[in-house]
Amino acid sequence: MKYDLFCTGLAVVAFAALPATAIAHGSMKPQHGGLVQMTGETMFELVTGPKGVDVYLSEEDEPIPAAGFTGKLTQTAGGAKTEAPLKAAGGNRLTAPGFKPAKGAKVVVAVIDKSGAKTFATFQTK
Repeated sequence: MKYDLFCTGLAVVAFAALPATAIAHGSMKPQHGGLVQMTGETMFELVTGPKGVDVYLSEEDEPIPAAGFTGKLTQTAGGAKTEAPLKAAGGNRLTAPGFKPAKGAKVVVAVIDKSGAKTFATFQTK
């Protein structure tokens, strides 16, 4: 009887903690109409447009200044790899002008902060 009560109590605590865990890192909703991935505490939003690709960085819905980062995009499509550098473009945006992701390609975003720490996010384009 005590064991059943303990298990029930444990289950209630676990379910009660789920909503808090789900919103702990802010919204996963795209802010710029792109694809979103979370890596650790950092949210990456990959946005493709006619002028190239932009990557927006945020943490718990707060923009992270892109000036502190460098990076690159690596696309794998049809067995071929292409790369493009990412450069800070104001606010929380890194940009790769002229880069056109292929439909269905795997795109890896690699960013490096001033300390040299690397963070990666992988996207599957549509």
